[in-house]
Formats: sequence, C-alpha cells, structure tokens
Amino acid sequence: MIPGRVVTFPAAGIDGSVQEQTGLLHVPDGPAPAGGRPVVVFGHMTTGGSPRSAPSIGSPEHPEWRRMSQGDALCRMLVARGIAVLRPDYEGIGGPGIHPYLIGASLAESMHAMVRARASFDADLGDAWVAAGHSEGAVAALHASVAPVAGARLVGTAAFAPVTRMDLSIGLSRRIGARFAGSGVVSALIALMLRGAATTDERMLELIASDGLGPRAAELWPDLDELCLTELAARTSWGGIAPGRIGGREGDELFARLAASFRANEVASLTRLRAPVRIDAARFDEVAPAPLTARLLRRYRATGVALTSAWWPTHHSGTMHPQHAPSQAAAWIADRFALDR
Repeated sequence: MIPGRVVTFPAAGIDGSVQEQTGLLHVPDGPAPAGGRPVVVFGHMTTGGSPRSAPSIGSPEHPEWRRMSQGDALCRMLVARGIAVLRPDYEGIGGPGIHPYLIGASLAESMHAMVRARASFDADLGDAWVAAGHSEGAVAALHASVAPVAGARLVGTAAFAPVTRMDLSIGLSRRIGARFAGSGVVSALIALMLRGAATTDERMLELIASDGLGPRAAELWPDLDELCLTELAARTSWGGIAPGRIGGREGDELFARLAASFRANEVASLTRLRAPVRIDAARFDEVAPAPLTARLLRRYRATGVALTSAWWPTHHSGTMHPQHAPSQAAAWIADRFALDR
C-alpha cells in the first residue's frame, strides 16, 4: 500500500443509522493549490466482508494483500499529479454490522461520506472530486455518480472492470455441480452475495436461517464474519463447496431473491450519471466477462452517457497493473479536474 493514514468519518448504515467508518487518505507532498487539492475517491475490489478484510489494516504479510493493494498503481500516479486519494473500507468492513456486498446504496454512501467529511481530514481538500473504483469498487463509483454530494462537484467517474449482470454469471456457475478451477473464489463470492443481499431482504434472512443454504454452507456461515476472501476461498471454508452445491430445500427461492437483488443494483440501469464516465475493461476477464461488459458499454452509449472506454489484453485483476488501465486513466482523471477550472 502506498503511504497514507487511516481516517474515520460518519456515514449512514444500510439501516439508516449513523456509524463510524474507516478508510485511507493519501495526500500529495507540497502546498495545496488555491481552492484545495482535487480529490479522487477510490473503491477497492472485493477483499471479503469482515473487519479482517479492511484495506486500511493491510500489510504485505496479510493473506489478502494482493487484492487490498490492487489500486496502488493508479493511486500512486494520481498522488504524483497532485491529486489526493480517499479509499473507503466500506460498511461492515471498516464499520459495524454486515457488509452489504454489491448493494449500490451502501457502497455509494461510503464514498459520499468520505467526500462530505473531507474538511475533517486536515488535508486542504477541495470541492472537485472523481469517483473511481475497481470491480466491486467500480460498482461503488458508478452508484456514487447518480446522486449529488452537497458542497462538492463530481467531475468524472472512472470504473475499472465493473461487475455487471451477475445474475447471468452466478446462474451459469451454479449449473456446474462439481468443483472447477477457480470455483473456490466463486463459492466464497456467492456466500458474500447472499449475505449482502439479505441486508435489504428480510425473507432472505428467513431462508438462510431455515434451509436455504444446505447443511455444509450453514455450518460455514460464521466464517463470513471472521475471514477475508482468500481464506473463505480455501477448501477448509467455502472453497470446499462447489458453487452448484450451495443451497438447501429452499435454495431455489433464496437464489431467485439473490437474482432480484442483482437486478435492483445493476450498474447498466444507472443511465442518469452526473459526469463523464471512463470504463476500462479486460478482454479475458473471468469475473466481468467481456461480452457482458460490452453490453454495458452499448447500453451507456445508447442512453447518452458521455463515455470513454478502453480494452486491455489481460484478466480481471490485471486491469489495474501499471501498464494497463492506470497508464491512461490517471491522465483522463487529471483532465477532468483541469477542465473544471
């Protein structure tokens, strides 16, 4: 992780109550320009759903370090250009309660709350900001770009490998009864998705408490409160269950409600974005498949979104390697602030 400090800020939880959340702040060296430093709020990729998954506590020895530090190349380039970077941990990870995984309102609130609290960070931060993020963080950035933040100006949105149409991806994975290469991560993600969707669906909570999960998945449910994604994906945890084996007698209803949650939080439905958007995608993405991302790009263009896009010859995490998306996206973000002057 590039040098930064942990900050705290008030945010509204998924239940509407005010809670304290955590995140990282990276501030450029030297004096701030007149009007304060421009700000990028960067949302991290999925690291899990427990306090152990918070990037703000990460270190090279942490089993989740690769994902926690995935955005470092871009953030380093932004700081070098005089741009301050805020990196929220998200609700339930850097704050109390359960992480509402892939629930757009919660992810957006963590981003908005950091912008609202910027004066308390004692870093001379200005009013202009860009929402950015990778994978789950891209979902956060896009949802954060719909509603305004009082006293701040959103000048752009940079989404890296945004996940879209998870109802299709997860539906396909569940049709495979046996474990396969990478299935451990898929099973862990399904568990996080179920728990996240249940934060806004009481019926899902009932199904999980009865027989929606199946015996082995129900036994492993507490792991979600304690482990990071890498640990959840191990054979000793959710990674020991094939995706198609998750679900008990009420599993069909449980997953039907999960699909409904995916549709309710689908980024392709966000056509009233408040600023120009850049989307960087990977041609060999195992999490956000290229055909689904291409559909998202067509949807945005058809509905009048001011869109810039780029494809990179890599996989999901590779999108954020310095030679790929950051090599162009950092300049695009800096241009948003220059055009705002």
